[in-house]
Parts: sequence; structure tokens; C-alpha cells
Amino acid sequence: MNKILQNISSAKHIEIEVEEGFIALGSALYSYVLTKHKKVSFVCKTKELSLKYSCFPWFEKIRKTNYSSADLSLKVDSSCLELFNTLKLLNIKINPKMATALYGGLILETENFVNSKTNGMFFATASELIESGADYKLCTNYLVKRVTLSELRLKALMLQKMTLKMDATVAEFKVSEIDFKSSGTSVNDAIKIMKESLGLEYVEKAVLLDEENKIIKTIEKEI
Repeated sequence: MNKILQNISSAKHIEIEVEEGFIALGSALYSYVLTKHKKVSFVCKTKELSLKYSCFPWFEKIRKTNYSSADLSLKVDSSCLELFNTLKLLNIKINPKMATALYGGLILETENFVNSKTNGMFFATASELIESGADYKLCTNYLVKRVTLSELRLKALMLQKMTLKMDATVAEFKVSEIDFKSSGTSVNDAIKIMKESLGLEYVEKAVLLDEENKIIKTIEKEI
């Protein structure tokens, strides 16, 4: 990450390209580049970005195509925690927009601060970002609380067909392409719903199957 920041310093037009899961990182870097008074572009080629990411600064600037005029193209996939630590090490001031993006990134990386990799460092970083002006309420509302009608429709379909097996330790879900098309959702939405079943008593594993009973995804409860 230090090398990326160094490269930004010597470029005139920086293009930041990210996959959907790294929108937060791209948003934070976009904000940083603006503080250097340089031209910057934001690219994510995912066909339809979830509107939950609209809580991130500069979401409206995201384009689907690359810029031929950029003299530095960055494809970034690091963690927001790593970027925060690098900025802090270099004594770079984190403004409210950068703080909001990084805070939202921490929510996504830790699944709202509950997955197994969450430790005291994440909570300490979140506290510092809030002090730096992160709009933590906005991030929580969009990334944690907000659901779409499409997700609710898919959840209804999945719960209707869910079965508990192996003495209720395995929650099995079945989805078809018709389910995805009729609800306007994707496999990622199904995986999100699967994870909720791990909160059921006794359930230790969730399995997602397609219409031919082939396993799409298996998730085990983290200890």
C-alpha cells in the first residue's frame, strides 16, 4: 500500500479500478488523491452495483470503462485496515470522506464486526475513524440495516425450500436460475441469506444447492 501511495505522488491522472467488494477501498483512495489536487477516475466493471454502496463518497463517479488518458492505473484489492495503517504511519491526515469510506470498509470486512477475524485492532481503528469524522450512522444504515425488496423475495423462496438435516446441524437451501430471475437477485444475495441460518440453534453448517442438487456454496459456523 505504501508503494501505491508513492506511485500516486508521481502521476498526473490516476485511475482506480476495483471489484465490487473493494468499493470502500476505492472510495478512500479517490478521496486521498483529491487531497493531492490530481485528476482521478473511479472504475468498477460490475454490471449492477448494489445501491447499498451508495453510502460511500464518490459512488456517483464510478464508471464501467477504463480511461485511456490515465498515466497510472491502479487495481486495488487490499484491506481498508491496511490502508488506514499506512496513512497513519505516513502521518497523512484522514478527512471525513476518507474516514467514512474506511469505516464502511471495516463493516464489510468484518461482517459488521462479528466474524472470526475481528479483533481489538478493528474496534480501535473504527473509534479513530469516527473521531476523524466518519459518518458511521450512514454506513450502518446502508450496509447493515438496509435490505432490498429483491432480497426479501429471494429469502421467502429460500426459506420455503429450506430443510434441516443431520439432527438439525445442517441447513440446506435450494435455489434455481428461475428463483434468481424472478426475484432479481444473485448468488451473493443467496449466500448472505444462508449466513443468517447459522444463527439458528444447533445449526453448524449451511449448504446451498442448485436445481440439480450440485453444491454452490458451503458455509460453516465460525468458532
